[in-house]
Amino acid sequence: MKKLMAAVLVSVLVITLAACGKKDKKKDSADVDLQYYANVGQLPEADYKLGENPDTVSSELSAAYEKAASAGEDYTYDVTEGEQSVRIDNGSVAYYYEKDKKDGGVSFIASFDKAYGFENGTTVLEIKKAVGDIDCTEEAADENNTFFLFGIQDGTVLKYKFEKNTIMFVFEENMLCAAAIYSNSNWTLS
Repeated sequence: MKKLMAAVLVSVLVITLAACGKKDKKKDSADVDLQYYANVGQLPEADYKLGENPDTVSSELSAAYEKAASAGEDYTYDVTEGEQSVRIDNGSVAYYYEKDKKDGGVSFIASFDKAYGFENGTTVLEIKKAVGDIDCTEEAADENNTFFLFGIQDGTVLKYKFEKNTIMFVFEENMLCAAAIYSNSNWTLS
């Protein structure tokens, strides 16, 4: 009876350890579920998603600015109107919409501090490893794909295109400096 009980306990232990090993391997293959965030149109560190009403975003960020200012706290709020698009900026995240597609809501969101759990300074290889086997394109940074940044030198852009939205990471000298998500149907990115 003791031998039978010992054999059962050893079997349970082996199965448990094998299951734990499989979980760890799966976790290492993809730490970030970009497809989920692309489907919901979200940059998790941003307060608003793609499709949000630009007037709501602007008024709520303006109210946060007024509240911070009255408390003597630093808070950035700026609205910049370009020829084709409008940028609503709180310093760490910028929300864009195209003027002729305003009814479609916010169609481009850029983060300048942290995105999808990645801190600025994360390398291209670290992000590719954390994302896993999702296809991406890698291209040189230029004024079209980094229009929301100023003065990128020696840059690279990783783009993960999904059915509705695209997630991109911008690197300068192989270090993450910004990330963005944009609507494939409501944003024109050359």
